[in-house]
Amino acid sequence: MDLPKVNLDILRTIPMAQKAMFVTLILGGIGLVFYYYVVEPKNAEIAVLERKAQIMDQEIQKLTIKVKHLDELIAANEQLEIELAKKRERLPPKDEAVMLLKQVTDLGVRLGLNIKVWKPGKEAMDPSQMFVKMPVNVEVAGGYHTVALFFDRVAKMPRIINIADMRMGAAKFKDNRTVIQTVFGLTAFAAP
Repeated sequence: MDLPKVNLDILRTIPMAQKAMFVTLILGGIGLVFYYYVVEPKNAEIAVLERKAQIMDQEIQKLTIKVKHLDELIAANEQLEIELAKKRERLPPKDEAVMLLKQVTDLGVRLGLNIKVWKPGKEAMDPSQMFVKMPVNVEVAGGYHTVALFFDRVAKMPRIINIADMRMGAAKFKDNRTVIQTVFGLTAFAAP
């Protein structure tokens, strides 16, 4: 198979300025094609990767700060767990809370209070679901200092008991001693 022969003599007849312009146009076209099909897509890809790297650097900085505080948070959590355990020790189970209320009654009697009313109320679960309230309406008769001593001893008990809505009546002299009617609400707290 014979290849056709190309006559390059025609190129010798073209003036040198046109030849230079023609070569410049061809090289410029190759340069433009190279720029739009190779350089420009790579520049766009580099810009996207630089933005991703910037976002990752910001995330790394945030996580580094969190890691620095993680040890502090772990220590704080451990401390809160210890405090919660201590507080739970003060919160007896329900059956022990009933015995606790019996102990409070016995304490009042030992101190010399005459317990006139001891009316348990309705148990109620706290909205936090962490404890049960066991209210009791109480009316006692005794000396002012005896009632105050009773309240003091109840406050010093290792379990959580609240006294609220206290009302004291007028003092009366009976059997060579001053007696005051005292009405109050007593609430024991128990674990659910």
